Amino acid sequence: MSLLFIQYWDVIQGREKEYTDYLNNTYLAEVTTLGLVPVGGYFVEVGFGPRTITAFSSESLEDISRIITGKEFRDLALGLRKYVANFNNTVLEPDGTVKLGKYPVQKGVWKFNQYYDLKPDMKEGYQDFIVNEYLPAMAKIDYVTVTNCWNVVLGGFCDIVLEITFKDPEDIGHLLKNNDLQRITRRLIREFVTNYTNRIQRTTKWFSDPRWFRR
Repeated sequence: MSLLFIQYWDVIQGREKEYTDYLNNTYLAEVTTLGLVPVGGYFVEVGFGPRTITAFSSESLEDISRIITGKEFRDLALGLRKYVANFNNTVLEPDGTVKLGKYPVQKGVWKFNQYYDLKPDMKEGYQDFIVNEYLPAMAKIDYVTVTNCWNVVLGGFCDIVLEITFKDPEDIGHLLKNNDLQRITRRLIREFVTNYTNRIQRTTKWFSDPRWFRR
């Protein structure tokens, strides 16, 4: 069962070159030697920031805790923070409703991620809704995949992250206009959750510069 360690930040304008050099030549390689596996890098195209997201996988919460509290990781993170702002960390654990197995490396895909808090005393009803209504409805939409439904166990700003993956950015328009998605999302928000928000992300070519810095 893969857990995700997610990091968020904005690159400080004027430090893009130093940031890219440090990230690609030092940070990712050294974090990998500590035991976290890089599985994706994203830019937020639509929605709230920070704009840059990195995802690492691990097989246990104990391993993540050991790594991120160690001096080597803290030193690497301090080095990265010379070049970034709005830095934050989150740990995500699968809630068990989606049978994913090992989290795959994410390349050449887009994400429609939904973020929300669960209403009090709604856990059982919510899980039943996700398993018996939400997932079957999404399975009928052949151009997207519900990659996983995550519980936030450390950090973050919400209780749950629902991760949907698609390959063609044009499909997001079709998805947002899909009647089944609109229906089940309305029920999700009305009956089970609060503080709902979402964003659209695209994978990077392994943490290349944001394209708005290359104008």
